[in-house]
Amino acid sequence: LIHISGNQYRLNLIIYFDKINGNPGAKDPSATVSIYSKKDNTFIRNVTLVLTEESNVSYTQPECSSGEIVTDRLLYTAEITLPAEQFGDPEGYYISWQRCCRNYQIANIYSNVPNGGNDPLAAGQTFYLEFPPVVKNGSPFINSSPRLFPPLNDYACPGRPYYVDFAGIDDDGDSLYYSLVTPLNTVAYLALPGSNPRPYPEVIWKTGFSLQHVMKGLPDLSISKEGLLRVTPTLQGLFVFAVMVEEFRNKIKIG
Repeated sequence: LIHISGNQYRLNLIIYFDKINGNPGAKDPSATVSIYSKKDNTFIRNVTLVLTEESNVSYTQPECSSGEIVTDRLLYTAEITLPAEQFGDPEGYYISWQRCCRNYQIANIYSNVPNGGNDPLAAGQTFYLEFPPVVKNGSPFINSSPRLFPPLNDYACPGRPYYVDFAGIDDDGDSLYYSLVTPLNTVAYLALPGSNPRPYPEVIWKTGFSLQHVMKGLPDLSISKEGLLRVTPTLQGLFVFAVMVEEFRNKIKIG
């Protein structure tokens, strides 16, 4: 969520789409996301983001792969207005969008075919963003969310130490703190689960995997509070993980 001027903002959603394993029919022309109040999960309104840009992610270290991963970067965006009289609650707000499915080939979590929404081991994904009120103590509170997270375009090769700077940029100079979390599932195992407030369920780790053993690496996947990802993989495969970024201003968490 990027501040433009006044009460005008640009809301972006970036999806990395697996062209090898992904269903082309799941490449949506738009995404209708929902805004809720953090205080009581009250629905505020929907926003439709339109697919405006599609580009290929160029991977490096080709010796670690035989073309198993081909990825498109999809940018969905819209300009929105957040009026102070509607977005002034001190506890802030959150935006979410749910979509089935995750790749069925993922090694570390259960990601079964939904079978019409009847398989509890199916795995969708919930995109989630918190933002503070646009006014505090009667004055405008200007804030943009962290942005420009780089795509992970290097293969992590088994038996080799891997590290990458996953840190984003904060236009307001706010402090950012990074940590690994269990990825979010969807409330329903449907292609488009619709609009639902939190809480959102977590995916289910397969036996032997967990938040502390994401890839069974030696050492396993970790991220520093500054955003440096590290792992030395022991297995070849496709793994999912999630990073939570917390945004602080004057030592108070705002997003």
